[in-house]
Amino acid sequence: MKKSVIALVLVLAALVAVTLFAACDVTYTYYFEPNYDGAEQITVTVQLGEEITPPEVERAGYHLEGWYTDSECTIPYNPLGTVLNGQRFYAKWAALPTEIIAEFDGEVFVGDVIRKEDITVTVLYFDGTSATVTDFEANVDVTDSAGTKNVSVKYTEKGVTLTTTAVVVVKQPALSRITAEYVGEPVLVGGTFNVDDLVVTAYYENGHSTRVENFSYNSFSSDSAGAQVLEISYTESGVTKECSVTIMVVDESAVASGSLSIHFLELGNKYTGDSVYVKAGDTDILIDAGSRKDSASTIADYIDDYCTDGVLEYVIVTHAHQDHIAGFVGSSSDTGIFERYECENIIEFARTNATTQIYEDYCEARNAEIAAGANCYTALDCVNNTNGAQKVYDVSGDGSITMEILYQDFYEKDTSNENDYSVCVLITQGQNHYLFTGDLEGEGEESLVANNPDLPEVVLYKGGHHGSYTAAGEVLMAKIKPQYVCICTCAGTVEYTQNMQNTFPAQAFIDRVAPYTDKVYVTSLMHVKYNESTGRYTNDYVESMNGNIVFSCEDGVISLQCSNNDLKLKDTQWFKENRVCPEAWK
Repeated sequence: MKKSVIALVLVLAALVAVTLFAACDVTYTYYFEPNYDGAEQITVTVQLGEEITPPEVERAGYHLEGWYTDSECTIPYNPLGTVLNGQRFYAKWAALPTEIIAEFDGEVFVGDVIRKEDITVTVLYFDGTSATVTDFEANVDVTDSAGTKNVSVKYTEKGVTLTTTAVVVVKQPALSRITAEYVGEPVLVGGTFNVDDLVVTAYYENGHSTRVENFSYNSFSSDSAGAQVLEISYTESGVTKECSVTIMVVDESAVASGSLSIHFLELGNKYTGDSVYVKAGDTDILIDAGSRKDSASTIADYIDDYCTDGVLEYVIVTHAHQDHIAGFVGSSSDTGIFERYECENIIEFARTNATTQIYEDYCEARNAEIAAGANCYTALDCVNNTNGAQKVYDVSGDGSITMEILYQDFYEKDTSNENDYSVCVLITQGQNHYLFTGDLEGEGEESLVANNPDLPEVVLYKGGHHGSYTAAGEVLMAKIKPQYVCICTCAGTVEYTQNMQNTFPAQAFIDRVAPYTDKVYVTSLMHVKYNESTGRYTNDYVESMNGNIVFSCEDGVISLQCSNNDLKLKDTQWFKENRVCPEAWK
């Protein structure tokens, strides 16, 4: 019995061994189809459990993208998936790029930047197909001069890198106009100017501009004092353009001397207003103190860096609007200008229709300053030299800088327009003149010109009424021909209007100033938002545009510096998005 059991066990063990041996010898066969004409099927045999390794195949002009389980090559082979014995796999091929063609489709001028989107790159493939691509590289820095240029183009796909060139004809833009600016000091009688102080700028039809040097000009005479007009001519590619520039010839005694700086202030809030601080030698002058009561500390913090003795020798109050007088008053948390400083001479508007609380508060603060010893005169007192006032003040103490109160009809004549009551001030430094007109508008400006036939051309004009469409009228501009315009305002504010063309500085204001100067600067910028439910814009937040603007003339040398940036208005993003550029500024 035991022997039979042992025999049975041995038989079973032998059967198991044979079975296991047979299992280890199991093979699977797979068929790989290269999948193109003339290619032979490849058979791959693996043992049970062995990983399938697809064969390496090549096809001239093609790149193997992978193996697929269907002849249409839509289902990729997954090595982790279930693979059946005898399964077929199909190669999927992509034609390799063999050539690229690049063509330039745009128009380009000297100094332009070639845009990639103006270059069309077509890829030709081995199978005869083609495609337009955008992920190429191109050397677009070829517009430094006119002529036929080659732009190098490089394209890489499936490990193949191809290069070519696109032919670009770089054109010389047509000369459209020139401008000239004299940046030197006034020329003394009998002297001459430095040609390097003539800045001649050429403007082209494509909008580009560049400073040029090979210009010509007519003879210049400095035999006598006065404005000498220099005619400038410049020729390029057979096109000649001309312009003129005025150079002042002065007697030595008339050269601007001494130190003068004029500061156009930001006011610490989102409301438009005026406040201009003038430092003439050791004399401190403040023209207006807007825009709200809380502006007082902002104004004081600024001028304290210059006015170190706490004395304002002259305070000019142009008219009775809040945005010009509130800072004089101050509040419980912001001590007003009248209380902060010893104000020796107050010169204010001669007439007003104001009945507002802020005006009453102003009168109270002013009267307190008078009680403390200040002299107070109206503009009419000044122009008439009455009641101790003077029409012209020697603000430098040596005659080199004067301040004149200019007459206009509305010092004596009633008007419903409070702005036309504005006090008008002309500061003179040698042959340089600087004009401040408060918020004077059309009738007031015309009256100013009519009553001051000798009103000179000015180096600087404080942009009237914050750059309103109602100010800087043609009559005044033609008379004063300003070289610089500085505006105290929040550009784009909808505080007073929903007409976006009339927000400060208005399009009409810009258009009237543009023929005389492009040196226009603005203190602040208002960001606005549109309410779709009401259909109205509202002010959102304010930031600096130029910031505090400081115009200086020291011993005849003019400079302008701003706390935020020195961009001209025409070069700001706000202007480009919200205003039409006048022809004179193009």
